[in-house]
Amino acid sequence: MRGNSLYFSKLRRPSLRPGLPRASRPLTIWLLPHAGAGLALAFSILFVGPVCVNTNLFDILPVSRALKSVPGAAHVAEAEKILSNRNGRQVYILTASTDFTEARRGAARLYETFAGSSAFESLSLYVDETVMDQFSTYLHEYRYVLLNGDDRRLLEEGRGGSIAEDALSAVFGAFAFSPLDNLATDPFFLAGRGMNRFLASSLLKSGALSLRDDVLAAQYEGRWYVMLRGTLTPSGVSITNGDSAVEKIYAACASIKAGSPNIGFVYSGVPFHSYESSSEAQREISLISTVTLIIILILFLIVFRSPLPALFSILAVGASLLLAAGTTLLIFREIHILSFVFGTTLIGTCVDYSIHYFIHWKGNPIRSHVMRGITMSFVSTEICFAAMFFAPFGILRQFAVFSLAGMLSSFLTVVCLYPYSKAPVKNRRHYANDSDHASISASNRVLLKRLGLAGILTISLVLLFINRDKVRVENNISSLYTMSGTLRESEKIAAGILDHGSSGWYFIVTGSTMEATLEQEEALRRRLDAEISRGALGSYLAASLFVPSIQTQQQSYEAARLLLPLAEKQLAYLGFPPEAAAEFNANFNAAQGHYVLPEEGLPQGGLPPYLRELISSLWSPAENAYYSCVLPLHAQDESPFRTIAGEFDGVFFMNTVKDIGSELDNLTRIMLFIFLAAYVCIAIVIRFFYSWKKTFRICTVPFLLALVTITVLALLDIPLGFFSVTGLVLVFGLGLDYMFYITESDNAGVVSGSGDRSSTISAIWLSFATTALSFGALALSGFVPVHIFGLTVFTGLTTAFIAVMLLSGIGSENQRNSGGGQ
Repeated sequence: MRGNSLYFSKLRRPSLRPGLPRASRPLTIWLLPHAGAGLALAFSILFVGPVCVNTNLFDILPVSRALKSVPGAAHVAEAEKILSNRNGRQVYILTASTDFTEARRGAARLYETFAGSSAFESLSLYVDETVMDQFSTYLHEYRYVLLNGDDRRLLEEGRGGSIAEDALSAVFGAFAFSPLDNLATDPFFLAGRGMNRFLASSLLKSGALSLRDDVLAAQYEGRWYVMLRGTLTPSGVSITNGDSAVEKIYAACASIKAGSPNIGFVYSGVPFHSYESSSEAQREISLISTVTLIIILILFLIVFRSPLPALFSILAVGASLLLAAGTTLLIFREIHILSFVFGTTLIGTCVDYSIHYFIHWKGNPIRSHVMRGITMSFVSTEICFAAMFFAPFGILRQFAVFSLAGMLSSFLTVVCLYPYSKAPVKNRRHYANDSDHASISASNRVLLKRLGLAGILTISLVLLFINRDKVRVENNISSLYTMSGTLRESEKIAAGILDHGSSGWYFIVTGSTMEATLEQEEALRRRLDAEISRGALGSYLAASLFVPSIQTQQQSYEAARLLLPLAEKQLAYLGFPPEAAAEFNANFNAAQGHYVLPEEGLPQGGLPPYLRELISSLWSPAENAYYSCVLPLHAQDESPFRTIAGEFDGVFFMNTVKDIGSELDNLTRIMLFIFLAAYVCIAIVIRFFYSWKKTFRICTVPFLLALVTITVLALLDIPLGFFSVTGLVLVFGLGLDYMFYITESDNAGVVSGSGDRSSTISAIWLSFATTALSFGALALSGFVPVHIFGLTVFTGLTTAFIAVMLLSGIGSENQRNSGGGQ
């Protein structure tokens, strides 16, 4: 197989004389992917649309398996994504003070700051006469079709008189919530009954909040809290300085607090958590990248004693990151912030090629075994990244494309551009060779290295056996993010005041038409009412509570017809003349067929804004289908709801945290399979170029790094989750690089004292140092997914480096004495 390296042995520094095609060919090869990707991205932005950076932490989570096993799952998953995205943009801001007036004033200032802001899709503070008038108009317009189930039963059982008596009590009582100027057309006060239900519903009232001076307020632990509720626009959720609504909210609250020190603010909602985690990730990216580049620069200056290798390496990293980001944006139209976090690892891995090139940077052409080692390293690493692309997980595919493109750029830079650089006339640094350590005989060194390998293997197996119960596949998404102390305290106070009663569980109801969906939802509600009766459920929130199906509205209208015989007497009690009864009957008949729909409403302007906002968070029309969300409130056990969902076609129960955790468990098992598949695939490639003996030595490295890494994770009680296994797959490819370099150095047939083998070892040391810096910095991250990923890769790389140092002298003495060979 020696002929496989003929190409590398023919590599020469390209001629710099103009007019020679061979001189420009490597540059052309380098320009094709870099310029091509840039131009393609520019044209795609011009003709397809803009690209973006996704900063939503929750977008990295996969679709629940519960949606994958049903017909039309893709559409249901899309609806679930739309509903989750919309609800995930809701924010609650509570202005706090010991004085109610001051708290209300602070909330009003905050509302005035953002009223009409492009960062908010909707914003509400006041529940004033305008809101009440809107609801009164809406409820009066559809009074005959918006009866609830209890009122329909009263009428159908012939007890309409109780409704008439309630109306008279409300009219002649001390206080009524609804205006009394429509009594001629609504003598039974049906709109008023609807208003009472509205005021008691979770649409307006939540937890300890109640209506006070036209705002929702609560007194909690000695302070007054006034609620401001809003829904951010998709651009407002961004964490970038220019668009982040959360950052603007923090700035506005700080300004108000500066003028009124007694005022405080409590924040609740997904956008605040997404902002905290994502902005922290961005700060870590900047810090990790800056510190890593500075340290790498210092190391290069110390080792090479020339600024050129450091400059070339930094330019190579920059080109790699640009091509990686551009290619990812071109394919996916967006790149998640977490891809950038993982992408910082390219800083360490990309400079590996530069290190091995410049360590052998001599007056003579670069040695073929160095280029061969770089090529083998590149191929093995790309196989691992390519394997990640086939995982059914969007963020992993992004990372795979990002890394594939970045490593390709680095490889082409070394192979195509570096040979143009002018090499020094002589070595700038002397590296100690094997003869410098002749105080220990070769046989003793081999013995010590074998003992070291045996020790690593034995200790790892023993510790792994002792901690075998901690080796498990487990993903708990709630543990992937830790709130800061301030935000945790805010959520604690908000939970005590708002008390939504939602545990993150919900039903998705599907139907081919709007009516079918509403009818299905009402059937589900009847089943949930039974759970309320037996105490398993506190209440629920559903669109059909406020906009019933046409079938139900027809039933309500027919039930309301039973009031007609009572109308004349009721109107007489209210002081209307006898002819008012005829007008009432005519008005009733004219209202037949006048229904309200989720997407329609009053001719005067549609559904009331307050109601429209609620329904928009529960209702999602799509092509040839409709989807609604039903939220069970104040429930402790999910098992009845899964059973209930199984009783209906087109009803799915979602427990996001549990379902996505289960899906991540499944993806983790897939990644373990990818790890084994990549191991087999790379072993086959290695055997094609090397003997069985050397193939076994090379393949020992990934086995040891996997064993030690799993042992360390078990010792730290970190389960085999998605991010740790992803790191294991990545480090598998990176860990092989060191073995390729040392094996190719041995293959060159260098005799002891020539310095090339010791130069290779020095290059491996420097390569490990730079790569370990990147991943070691990630291990210090406070962002749990990044921390686990960095810890896994750092542990695996360290193990791979130690294993290579121990394996480098075993079985190579005879080769060097005999002049090399495959």
